[in-house]
Amino acid sequence: MGFITQTDLKFLGVEKKKIAVYLPSSYGILGELFIVPTENITPIDANSIDVMKFIVSGGVSKF
Repeated sequence: MGFITQTDLKFLGVEKKKIAVYLPSSYGILGELFIVPTENITPIDANSIDVMKFIVSGGVSKF
């Protein structure tokens, strides 16, 4: 589970159908940034605070 951080990556020379997704870890600001094809993304209807609680808890908390 991650956060879309950029949808236009032209400034990096990346093709249009890819976006930047940040996958936070359970340790504060640590995480990884991935460039992924848009067809691999499944949007969810959730508050970012609840999503972070879910990630930090290792998936134990519920929305």
